Amino acid sequence: MRRRDFIKGTAAAGASTLIPVGTISALLASCAKASAGKGWDFDAVHDRSGTWSIKYGRATDGEIPMWIADMDMKTDPFVAEALRMRLDRDVLGYTSIPAEFYDVIHAWQKRYHGFDLDREWIGYAPGVITGINQAYLTFTEPGDKVIIQPPVYDHFRLYIERMGRVAVDNPLIFKDGRYQMDFDGLEKLFDDKTKILLLCNPQNPCGILWDRETLATLAEICDRHGVMVISDEIHGDLALYGKKHTPFCSVSETAKRVGVMFAGPTKAFNLAGLSGTAYSIIPDKEKRDKYNGTLRNSKLDEPSIMTLVAQIAAYREDTAWLESLKSYIENNIAIVERFFSDHDLGIVPIRPQASFLVWLDCRALGLSQTELMDLFRKKAKIIPSNGTSYGPGGEGFVRLNIGCPAPVLNEALNRLLSAF
Repeated sequence: MRRRDFIKGTAAAGASTLIPVGTISALLASCAKASAGKGWDFDAVHDRSGTWSIKYGRATDGEIPMWIADMDMKTDPFVAEALRMRLDRDVLGYTSIPAEFYDVIHAWQKRYHGFDLDREWIGYAPGVITGINQAYLTFTEPGDKVIIQPPVYDHFRLYIERMGRVAVDNPLIFKDGRYQMDFDGLEKLFDDKTKILLLCNPQNPCGILWDRETLATLAEICDRHGVMVISDEIHGDLALYGKKHTPFCSVSETAKRVGVMFAGPTKAFNLAGLSGTAYSIIPDKEKRDKYNGTLRNSKLDEPSIMTLVAQIAAYREDTAWLESLKSYIENNIAIVERFFSDHDLGIVPIRPQASFLVWLDCRALGLSQTELMDLFRKKAKIIPSNGTSYGPGGEGFVRLNIGCPAPVLNEALNRLLSAF
């Protein structure tokens, strides 16, 4: 869907416009002005106090929070303006999911990720992790096993256990500074209670863009053992350095048969506070019908007005803001790499292929995990994420959120240097 069509809100014949037409020229002029010259000012530091921020709520005594995965930059101005315009309509009554929701996701997956999927495979999801939790309720029973590949996003294990399922580790192999899947180890884990492998694609916290061959091999192994693959692809829109994210269900017919994907604009467009900006892609009809039935029965298939507006606005054709953001993130990564190259502190950053999270290898320091976290938080006044929270393989590591203005990043790195 084109930007102009979305603003006009031409969802159905005879329908009133979603957003006042008179604001179109001002909006386009504003976006054009923002993109001219320097571009969007990602260097600007924004005061997040008084906004109920989880990220900043944990910071005390002047600490710089660099843990939870939200960014300190303003979202795409077009998305923000679309939200304001919808609020100008004043009435916030019950709202159905418009055709545009499915249209923009279908077009986005094809244009941005090269995945030419069927439109009917797309469904609303009440958040990626919430959607995955509903998949547990749909496809497993208490006591069933879910395989994860640590070090991996800590909420994988957390919610598997909260839902009464059993997390089984298939740790990644770290070799020559890069990670790979342990397929030999995976083959040994399957039994009658194993129902799901939960994939992180791109991988968090290590920033891996899994390649097509790896994903296809994973699909074949899981299919052979009758195990479903649920793929969390929330960081897929933030592939860096000209690389492309490969959606799991796009790699083979086998992947389409065994796969269930969850994604959304939450991370790329900094929309974490708008709960529910997510969607599912389920090619297999039997799985799709069963899953959507679970959502419907729990009354979780009804997104809010603002969720719909933000998601449709984010996935318009114009990606200039997102591409500028990714270039800025790449520059921040370069700042981190130069810093640790110039200062031999015994810390090695693992360059992420996607997202704004940098996995720092601190094992050469020879510190316990408690001492490592004290170095960052008590001495440097920085709050990273604790590597051990991501499971086996996280010892001696921390995850640093660099989705912040470069001046803030430089201040954090200087603090770290002073702590040694």
